[in-house]
Amino acid sequence: MINFDNHIILDKFDSWPKDVLELVKTNESSLKGFFEEEHRIDRLARKDISIRYNRPQNIHHEKWDDTINRIEEILKNYSIVGIHSTKLLDTEIKDIQQNGLRPLSKEFANQRVEFVYRKGLISEELREELINKEELVADNRKGKIFVFHCLSTLKDEWGLNKLFGYWGGEALYAYAKNSKELRKIGIPCIVFTSIKIKEFDIYPELSKRMLASYFDDNYYPHDTDSVIEYKLSVLRIIKRDEKLFEDLTNIKDWDEEIN
Repeated sequence: MINFDNHIILDKFDSWPKDVLELVKTNESSLKGFFEEEHRIDRLARKDISIRYNRPQNIHHEKWDDTINRIEEILKNYSIVGIHSTKLLDTEIKDIQQNGLRPLSKEFANQRVEFVYRKGLISEELREELINKEELVADNRKGKIFVFHCLSTLKDEWGLNKLFGYWGGEALYAYAKNSKELRKIGIPCIVFTSIKIKEFDIYPELSKRMLASYFDDNYYPHDTDSVIEYKLSVLRIIKRDEKLFEDLTNIKDWDEEIN
């Protein structure tokens, strides 16, 4: 459906390096055994408290560690796709395509608000509400971009309906009294970004998440919100009016209509 050269999409196995896939297939029995044994020990620990403090060694641990280390070494030569869901104006789409996706800053957010106000897209009352909004400088938002990594997450209506439904990003639309005005601005977009894995800080390690995804095991979480604190180059932006947007999100089946 969608691929980018030398880029891994976490839950799209044909995007993985061939060397990684060969390692997984060669060691499949031990890797599956590792997950099974971890779950078995967890079940025992529910009844025997001592196991929680003196956890027995997983018999597959040595092979698991070796495979993880080899995969991590291979991954350093690749990039991973970060997926950002938002609602944008046409001018913003062009800017992001040319200049990349920027971390949240109060100055840039205020410029965006002033732009839509001058264009007559929001009321003066809403402008006053959004300018210098507290959320723009909150420690958990300022200087950050939030992305996820699995195509399957794009079908999560509960997690994405507001991001696709309101212009501005969460820092602007959250808690806004007149947020309904923001529903009329822009077009829902999926922004595919590029992240060099050697510069990528993720825990549990990317290799462990990949194996959990490959074996459809929940011992490690498959997807997560990753926080990036630098500008990201953009691979592609897919807009709501493109068929691929519908294919990736199944948005036509969502309970809430998103335009």
